[in-house]
Amino acid sequence: MKLKHLMATALGSFLAFGNIASAETVINYNNFLPPTHFTWDVMREWAAQVEEKSEGRLKIAFTAKSVAPPPKILDAVRKGAADAGFMANVFAQKQAPGTGFSMQPWVHRGDAEAAGVAAWEVYTKYFKEHDSWKGVELLGLFHFAASNLCSVDGAPLETVDDLKARKIWALPGTTANLMKELGVSVSSGPAVQIQELVSRNVVDAYGGLTYDSLDKFGAGPYTKYCIEFETAPTSTNFSHFISSKVWKRLSEADQQVLRDLSGAHLARMIGRAINEAQAKSLKKLEAEGLKVVDVPAGLLAGLEGASVAVIEQWKASVADYGVDADAALAEVRARTKELTEEYAKSN
Repeated sequence: MKLKHLMATALGSFLAFGNIASAETVINYNNFLPPTHFTWDVMREWAAQVEEKSEGRLKIAFTAKSVAPPPKILDAVRKGAADAGFMANVFAQKQAPGTGFSMQPWVHRGDAEAAGVAAWEVYTKYFKEHDSWKGVELLGLFHFAASNLCSVDGAPLETVDDLKARKIWALPGTTANLMKELGVSVSSGPAVQIQELVSRNVVDAYGGLTYDSLDKFGAGPYTKYCIEFETAPTSTNFSHFISSKVWKRLSEADQQVLRDLSGAHLARMIGRAINEAQAKSLKKLEAEGLKVVDVPAGLLAGLEGASVAVIEQWKASVADYGVDADAALAEVRARTKELTEEYAKSN
């Protein structure tokens, strides 16, 4: 009897251990962008890396459709509608104004990989512990491409007065704030709205979007030209996060897997993909008739003047943090420039 009891106990322990060892945690991840958007390929590759590095313990499953509109994704993950996701930080400035630092004027230099890595490095140094990420665990930041200013009606946009004479749409945040500071009447909203606005002639020009966005969101055929900048007046960064409830259920080893494969790692993956997507979309758009022009001196001077007040507004939003906002902005500009030059040599 004793022998049978010992064998049964041993078998039970073995089966229990086997179930623990093979246990799989499924993380439902929300991607709000259309299925044709480049981020889907990147995130599927990222999911495969997570599964491999966790030895099958973690599996990323993508929601069939977005569980919330772009501005509400962080809240949706907090409430459990999805386990994880990413969101443009133009919609997170109330709870996480520190993320606005790398979206300020004259940071992004055309390389999304460099901008994303620099943003994450400097953000963790200055702002991560101060911004409110209640209900989620922040895993990383990444950047999309530098933004442009584009004309729908084809009229010149050479001065601030030219902008004032047009109906302008701008991405919320820095882009919209710049326009307002110039005295331009502006409407704003999520980038996915742009096709409806330009196809119905609701706006004459728009700002804050990348070439990939023009292409994927259907604005390209309605756009006559876009103005490029050597260093962008605006760009958009994104936060990548997981529900705190889900995070706390993970083992330390699996938490480390997600940390290792997020942060600078994911910023580089998405950055390289957006750089490739930008080049591909620009080639397609130019073949369809889009013209690209350098920023006129008068317009640049106006934007540079308006940017001073916009930066001051952002600095005021983080004043209670007790950090040196000027130092953070100077550091992210310097680090972005350094990485842009470094990656240009290696690519």
